[in-house]
Parts: sequence; structure tokens; C-alpha cells
Amino acid sequence: MGRIAEVSIQQVIAACDIVEIVSGYFPLKRAGIAFKACCPFHTEKSPSFSVNPTRGTYHCFGCGEGGNAVGFVMKYESLPFVDTIRKLAAKYGITLIEEAGTPEQEAAAGRRVRLLALHRDIAAWFHQLLLKSPLAADARAYLKSRGLTSGTARSWSIGYAPSDQGYYRDWAGDKKYPDDLLVEGGILVLRDPENPARGTKLQFSHRIMFPIRNDHGDVIAFSGRVLREEDSPAKYKNSPATPIFNKSEVFFGFDKSKRAIHKAEKAIICEGQIDMLMAYEAGIENIIAPLGTAFTPQHARLLRRHTDQVVLCYDSDNAGFKAAARAFAELSQEGIFVRVAALPPGEDPDSLIRREGVDALRRRLEEARDFFDFQIDQRAASLDLTDTRERMKMLRELAENLARLKDRPVLDAALIRCASRLNIGPDEIRKMVQAHLAQQKKYTDQISERTRQNPSSETSQPEQGSDSAPVALHPSVRLLLQLAMTDPAAHRWLAAGADGQAWDGVGGAEFLAKILTAPIDPANPATVTPWLSTLSPAESSILTALLHQGRPSADALTSARHAVASLRIASVAREIDLIQNQLRTGKPNPETVVAQTRELMSLKMKFNILQAKLREAPRED
Repeated sequence: MGRIAEVSIQQVIAACDIVEIVSGYFPLKRAGIAFKACCPFHTEKSPSFSVNPTRGTYHCFGCGEGGNAVGFVMKYESLPFVDTIRKLAAKYGITLIEEAGTPEQEAAAGRRVRLLALHRDIAAWFHQLLLKSPLAADARAYLKSRGLTSGTARSWSIGYAPSDQGYYRDWAGDKKYPDDLLVEGGILVLRDPENPARGTKLQFSHRIMFPIRNDHGDVIAFSGRVLREEDSPAKYKNSPATPIFNKSEVFFGFDKSKRAIHKAEKAIICEGQIDMLMAYEAGIENIIAPLGTAFTPQHARLLRRHTDQVVLCYDSDNAGFKAAARAFAELSQEGIFVRVAALPPGEDPDSLIRREGVDALRRRLEEARDFFDFQIDQRAASLDLTDTRERMKMLRELAENLARLKDRPVLDAALIRCASRLNIGPDEIRKMVQAHLAQQKKYTDQISERTRQNPSSETSQPEQGSDSAPVALHPSVRLLLQLAMTDPAAHRWLAAGADGQAWDGVGGAEFLAKILTAPIDPANPATVTPWLSTLSPAESSILTALLHQGRPSADALTSARHAVASLRIASVAREIDLIQNQLRTGKPNPETVVAQTRELMSLKMKFNILQAKLREAPRED
């Protein structure tokens, strides 16, 4: 697969209607010429997320996120740039022109395509084995015992992985898939990574195979359910991490459920794949399952883009309680309200549906309790609350979870609720929460101090591949950026070389130079929006914020002249400070002292003249 031609990228960007695209994810309300909503990228109650249809940009004045339509889809759906362009091209019926990339790019893109093709083809093979092969008789019997029909198996492309590696080799040989691709895709694993010559073994053997899909519906991995408990202590085994799969960023069934989650304004999270798909097939479609009990920050961030409410529907045992607590810890960090549905002892969603019907599960979900009520009930059942030490243990656990709540009114309400349940004063729990927060701050301060003392330490480094380092701007440079982006006359005057030396070395100077040499016309937003997609996230955020603030002055050219004059004065002042410092601290020869003194006098005269001109010049207030 080649690189997408620049002309096609620009065609896609030009075709995007940002209001249509954003409102496809959540509703927008008109506010003058712009549209507003609560930001999907951080928690807020008052809308600070603005969409400007004229310029084709969005910006959040709360968290600083901003960009064009392509950038929004990339951020909202966690998609790479190329995948976003392809998605939007399909939406607008644009045929993309492909160009040859570098050998490395071609190799990486080709590898990704082959991995996706491998997973698509082997998922189809697994599925056909389940439906027709005598090898899968045990798998079919197991699914039947769990109430899964052949229709459900077809709907979810459930398959069967045989236990003889020879079947895989025959299939791969017919399909021309080499062993190294099967290993990279996690279908086979090396017996000895240090000695590949020892050959490979199966990742999945005699298991029911559930395809794991990305948001587009492409198969990217598998989760295999063991058929004989004695074969493995782990019921489910997932594909290892590959170039197309990371289990910490994926929910099983999310490609099918995300629309229902958005519509219902809440997500239901269960533990197992069968629980998830049986509930979905029974009509509870806003349900998903993580791949294992681990719940990650990436999971929480993914959900936050679609909802601010989650119902946890885990098994009613100690493992289920611990899993719920871990999920709450991550979800609460993203400002997501968490409730927990209590299932009868020994039941999971699948068994409850089969035993009592889907309405029984619906009632349990509707009666789901606030997480803190759930925590109190669970701990009260296992601890002796008349014992001071055990009571304090539970209070500390509550305080630790209460401290995770970011919204003060929500925290206050939870404090009062917990105090009422435990028949104690709210201040007692509040003090413990404050003590926990103080301990957290102390730890954070210690990390910050270590980072300050050792800037090269790993904790001070940005994420690899990150391009979001903040751009520090001098106030006058910020004004010039805004004028250059919004006023044609100011842009022309600055680009013609108003006095480039005036802002050399000033915060944001390189950024301003980039704008003044860019192929944009402030009078034509159609030229600005595509160019924004070439910037780093930090640069794009700055410019969209300035664009959404509008033009700062009716007489932009005069404002630009004043800003440049101010920068020239500041530049001369820096030169004066430099020479004065050299005269104070250095030990130059007499000739150097004379030369520096003359230069200093000249600079001071220049400084006074520039200040006088600035005071006398007309200014637009």
C-alpha cells in the first residue's frame, strides 16, 4: 500500500464539513456563528468546546484541544492519520490516489495489510471449522450447552482452533502465509525466542475462538476460550501484542456496541466474551467486555469519549469485587460515574439470562448501586465493623476511592452518603480523604523534585513519538500570530519582512516564521484548514484557540506595527543588558571597554528613539 497523495489528502480535508462530522458523535448547539458543546476530551459541566464552521476548526477553551475535522476524528476515535483520511474519504466518496513511500514506510504498511489479511482469513477458517469440522464437535457441544445458537456463532464469526499444528501448516501453505507472519500475528509462537531454529508451537490449541475487532470491524486478534479446564488454568487466552493489537486499548464487542453506548448514554461492562455477546443478542446492546480483568487508563479514556456513566456487571465473588474496584480506580480518574449491578451468587450475565430471562438482567442493571454503596455492602459482609481496626481498614479503603473523585460536588455528596451509611460524621471521612490527598501530593512533589534534580531521568521524558510539547509564546508574538492568521494586510506586511530580526530569540519566533512562510491566505479559510493538519498537536491547539478568539483589533496593521516595535525595543533592551553585564563582570582590555561603552551609548540612544516613536504612533484601542 502506497502513501496517500497530498492532493487526495487536501481533497478530503476540503470536503469535510466539521459541523456535520462533530455532530455525528454528539449534539452541538448554535452560538452565534459558531457551535458549542461540552468537551468530549475532558470533564466539564459548562460547554467550552467551540466549532467554527467558517474556518473548519474546533477548539476547547477548557483543555486547549483544537484542530480541524481530520484532527478531531483522529483524537476522538484514536485513529492514525492515514486511517482517518481513509475513513473520511469513504464517507465523502473520494477515491484516494496512492503514491510510493519510502522503503521503510512501504514495508511497515505492507506488513500491516498482510497482518490484517491473515487475521481476516484465519478467522474465516476457524469459523468454518466450528460450523462443519468433526474436529470441532466438542466446541459445538459446549456452545450449545451455553445456549449459543448457530445464528449467534455466525453473527460473531465464532470459530474453533484445532490442536494439531499440521492443520495450520496445510492451511497457511494454501494461503501462502509464511511462518514468520504467523509468529508476528500471534498465531504461532517460537518455542525458544533465543533459538528460532527450534521451531514454533501453537498459541491457541483446542479452543473456541472469539475474533477481536477494531473500531472498523477488522479482525486484529483473538480470544480463545478453553474447552477442557485441565488444559489451562486460564479460561481465556488472548493474542499477544502485535503491530495491529494491544489488549489494553480494546474492548471485546466495542465495534458493535459503541453506537448503542452513545445512544443509551451509558456503558455496561461485564467480564467475559460469552456474557457480553449473549446479553447483546438478547437486546442489551450497550455492553462490552475488557480482554481479561485488567482495566486500563486507555480503556477509561476510550469510554469517556462516548459516555460519562458506566455500570459494572461482574461476578458476585471476591474476584469480581476486586475487578470492580480496579475498574472504578481508572474510570473515576476520567470523571465517569460508576455504578455496580449486583448479580445473584454464582451467576453471571449469561447464566442469569438463561435461567430467568433477559428481563431479570435488565432489572439488576436498573437497580445498580453507586460504587460506594456497593463497596460498603461488600466490606461489611466480610469485616467485623464492631472491631476498631477492621472499621478503620474499611474507612481507609473508602477514603482512598473517594479521593479519586475529581468533581467537588460529587465528592461532597459521596462523603455524606458514606457517612450516613456508616452512622458517622462526614468530617471523619473528609479528614481521611484529605490525609490521603496530602500523601498523594507529597509523593508527586517528591517525583517532581527528583525530576528537577535529574532532568535526564526517564520520568521527565515525553512519550516516545509525542509531538505535543508546549510552545512558549512571548505576548507580542502571540498577538502577531493571531494577526497573521486572521488579517490579510497584517499577514502580507509581516511576511514581506516587517523586521524579522525583531523577534529573533523570542518565545514562539520559529513558529511565527513558519506561519509567515506557509501557503495560506487569512481571507480564505479553505487555505488555512488544510495547513493546520500539518502542524504538531501543540501548534494546532495554539492556532485554533487564536482563530476562535477572532481578530483582536479593527486596525490589525497598526496593531502589528506596534507589536513589532515593542519587540524591537525588547531586543535592544536585551543587547543593553548583555553589554552592561559584560562590563560589570568581565576583565576586558582598555580598547574593548571603550568599544563596548560606545556601543552601549548607541544602543541606549536607539532605545530612547524607539520608545518615543512608539509613544507618538497612533494606536487602535
